Amino acid sequence: MNNDESYDYLLKNATIVDGLNNKEFKGSIIIKNDKIFQIIKNENDLKGIRANKTIDVNSRYIFPGFIDFHGHSDLQVLRDPQMKCKIQQGITTEIAGNCGVGMFPVDTLNHKATKNLIDSSKDVLGKADICWSDFSTYTSCIEKKGTGTNIMFLQAHSALRIAVIPGNSNREATSDEIKLMCNFLDRSLTQGCIGLSSGLYYAPCLYASKKELIALLTIVKAHNKIFAVHHRCEGDDVISSIEEVIDLARITRVRLEISHLKAIGIENQKHVEQIISLIDNARAEGIDVAFDQYPYDFGSTSISSMLPPSVLKLSRKNLKITLADKNERNRIKDLIKKGEGFDSLIKMCGFDNIRIMYLENHRDLEGLSFRNLAQKLYNKNDEDSCYDAFFDILIQEDGIALMEDVTQSIESLEKILSHEAMCFSTDALYSSSNPSVPTHPRSYSAAVHYLELFYKERHTLPLESLIYRMSGKPADRLHLQDRGSIEEGKKADLVICDLENLKDLSTLSESKNPPKGIDCVFVNGNLVYENNEMIGAPKGEILKL
Repeated sequence: MNNDESYDYLLKNATIVDGLNNKEFKGSIIIKNDKIFQIIKNENDLKGIRANKTIDVNSRYIFPGFIDFHGHSDLQVLRDPQMKCKIQQGITTEIAGNCGVGMFPVDTLNHKATKNLIDSSKDVLGKADICWSDFSTYTSCIEKKGTGTNIMFLQAHSALRIAVIPGNSNREATSDEIKLMCNFLDRSLTQGCIGLSSGLYYAPCLYASKKELIALLTIVKAHNKIFAVHHRCEGDDVISSIEEVIDLARITRVRLEISHLKAIGIENQKHVEQIISLIDNARAEGIDVAFDQYPYDFGSTSISSMLPPSVLKLSRKNLKITLADKNERNRIKDLIKKGEGFDSLIKMCGFDNIRIMYLENHRDLEGLSFRNLAQKLYNKNDEDSCYDAFFDILIQEDGIALMEDVTQSIESLEKILSHEAMCFSTDALYSSSNPSVPTHPRSYSAAVHYLELFYKERHTLPLESLIYRMSGKPADRLHLQDRGSIEEGKKADLVICDLENLKDLSTLSESKNPPKGIDCVFVNGNLVYENNEMIGAPKGEILKL
């Protein structure tokens, strides 16, 4: 090394976990431009090295920047280009466009289709002011503002359906419409999307035929990219649902990524072992299947998603008319109680375990379970009153409406986490830039929660194995050659972590509290976060494959 040369950063006296599942070691890191220039293990070799900034890590940990395999920052990155919500928890790279929910392609001259796209995604992504038409023009909008994290995008299935199916896209597509979807998908993948995502649980994706799915996945396979899927049922029918997507991968040989793997409902925790066996058997058969997971036993989604598919297919106007009819209410109640062919969250979790997280136009009702809501609205809390409260909220609320639900056990989380095919994710939702709007804590603290719960508290896996699932493993899965590990020549996406004092400070009511213990974050060789503050302009990149 030429000691007369000056470097950007010297991070000395660190405990390094390299993201490759290797044991930690003591050392120092030199950063030059956007890369890890050298890793020095012998303290004597530091003599004479000059850097623009030297940070004495003082035996704290340095990890590779965390990779969020399943995010929903498609519009958040435009609202808050610095992306503090992710950077403050050590996440430096995200895959967005998940669950079939995304913002391109769109014909901006077709006002009805544009409105349908905005309406279909607002509960997950927030409201949009669309000024793009395809992936290329969409990413140009992001590049003008910058992005705090590196970000990759999947082509969302819902956007394809809305773009080619006139009017209400909650139906089976025709052969010609499938061809048009394939053309749009091929274009997005050629422009750099990393694959296709679908949400077979959500409208309009749940109405896709097997013919449509196979046609789309054949295009994905031709590009050697991934298919990420929120599969059809994560509750009572979870086994057959996973069999369905594995069969699609078997037919098309596509690389399958099962999103936020779980079993919903207390009675369905017994299926976790069988779920894992299905995946193991598929992998042994040569099918490329893996999965991601967020580290919480409770989830969050739109309130309307608790309706049966036959009701979800209705337009907003017709849905209100239907829910206002007493006979229709009774019919829908019966469908929910039976829960056949869809994840009936009300049946599996119960009204006590489902609470209102955010109602844009009824903020005074937030935090109430649906049983408490019925008590507040009608001064009674029997089951029929809970259903009435559910239906009435859907009639009255025209804005964003989100709920939280207790879905699984910590023990099941650990079984899934321990599998070699698992990658870390947040499933973070950002429905609003308003700081007073509550959201799931995973949106601001999932990475810290993951390490605090499964390493510091429960000792589920060794530290190097947990970090591997947050960095090197997802980088390998995504074919990212230049980041995801601490190696010379790799991009300097790094996290300085005070592991001893690492703590998730978020709560259900204060979900946006910054965590403690993430001391510094580097993105592409730039110090972007220190002392709970963002530094400078966004330094992330849009990563295309």
